[in-house]
Amino acid sequence: MFFKKLEPSDAPMVAGAVVDACRAEGWSNSLQPNFLRVLFKNLLGVNIDFETLSPISVEDIKKTFHDQDKRVELIDLMLAVELLCHEIPRSVSKSIEAWAAALGIHNHRVSLVRDLSKQALAVAQSDFYRNNYFSVKDKDLPNFHQLVKNYGLPAYMLTMSEDESELARWEALAQGHPDSFGKHLWAFYKKRGFQFPGSKGGVNKSVAHHDWIHVLADYDSDGIGEMETAAFSAFATKSIAPTMNFMGVLSIFQGGLLQSIVGDKPHLGHELDVPNGAERLVDAFRRGRACSVELIEGIDFFQYANTPLEELRLQWNILPKAI
Repeated sequence: MFFKKLEPSDAPMVAGAVVDACRAEGWSNSLQPNFLRVLFKNLLGVNIDFETLSPISVEDIKKTFHDQDKRVELIDLMLAVELLCHEIPRSVSKSIEAWAAALGIHNHRVSLVRDLSKQALAVAQSDFYRNNYFSVKDKDLPNFHQLVKNYGLPAYMLTMSEDESELARWEALAQGHPDSFGKHLWAFYKKRGFQFPGSKGGVNKSVAHHDWIHVLADYDSDGIGEMETAAFSAFATKSIAPTMNFMGVLSIFQGGLLQSIVGDKPHLGHELDVPNGAERLVDAFRRGRACSVELIEGIDFFQYANTPLEELRLQWNILPKAI
């Protein structure tokens, strides 16, 4: 994810590179320069006018950024800006593709966005679910490969057959103290009419991992809440895998390009086109970066189910929302 290795001193070069790759003959929408302005101000502490900033060439970046991790973060930032479009301009797609090739960046995120830009939506959907961080956790599910063989992509996200013992584990959260993390998670599901893992048609326990983060960070389950949760999660980890999830979620709820296999209604996008939409997304980055515990790898939230939620927020440095 961007701005884990990139530093404030890199800001002018990074900003100029994004302008070169993404602005083309003009920004595709007003959200793009506003998102970048808020992002650079709040995460790097610099004020930049992305409407007037001069571009910087890929050759200049190659001379300056020898660290491959910084190059990856730069391309990830370009991809995120590209995914703020409901329809990705071919000129921008080709430009970022050329930047990635010149910097030697070839990964699943680049492939995902290239497929989306070409309207190869079935391929993109497969790329997204097979390379999401959920899929790493899915492999620990009993008979997962057989589930994929039988049910296809939905097996990456959903409980495909009843599991009474798993369902009982989640339902038991109802017995926790009202202030406990687990009881808050139980209430999160019940309020929205969600089915628990173990219940056929509900999310599986791998996907439910992110619902604990919804509760921990106090983000809703609407479109912008999903983007906030994905943004927070991508920064609250050392793993690069949640960056793929953030890209896909951004495309689902803002671009309206990728479609989720969870839920029965298509997502039309434009969920960030609300007052302070960009600010809310960047605030989620800020809060995730400040988190003091690894929230994606090696953590079992059930171990903390009986701990008061507010106590965990203090212990793990989950900062209050600024917006």
